[in-house]
Amino acid sequence: MFKQKLKQIRQELSKSKNGIRRLVRNCFIIVVSLWVMFSFIIGVDTVGSYDMTPALNLGDRIVYSRVNKVPVARDVIVFKKDGNLCISRVIAVPGDTVEITEDGAVKVNGNLIVEEKIYSLTYPYSDNISYPVTLSSGEYFVLGDNRRTGVDSRYYGTVKSDEILGTLILVLRQYNF
Repeated sequence: MFKQKLKQIRQELSKSKNGIRRLVRNCFIIVVSLWVMFSFIIGVDTVGSYDMTPALNLGDRIVYSRVNKVPVARDVIVFKKDGNLCISRVIAVPGDTVEITEDGAVKVNGNLIVEEKIYSLTYPYSDNISYPVTLSSGEYFVLGDNRRTGVDSRYYGTVKSDEILGTLILVLRQYNF
């Protein structure tokens, strides 16, 4: 009787050790998977300027894909410029020619760009760049949606492909109640 009870206790302990090992292993796998995902696949950050208003507001959380670093026109990208995190909309891709006229029109390859959700004219910042601009390989021309005060390619020139961190995939709104 005593031997049976001892055998039963050993079996129960063995089962619980396997359960603990399985729990530790699963927790380790989850932690490593999250680390890989947030280090190499997706990025999370906070909007720190009004450059993309009204699409993105100050304090909004953004999630971007680190995998897609070759954007197309109208993609919103996250990039580093002079050590600062920037978010802007791609207007032109390598090989395109961009012109911003004195009357506030944006032309890409001679065609006027019609943007539905841009509520102000786009004036050139004449001190920093001269138009028309033809983009070479690995260069992108970006503009913020807030064209009156946005700091974008009109200010700092083209964005190089190695400065791009990723393409925006999700916005989590910051609401102040």
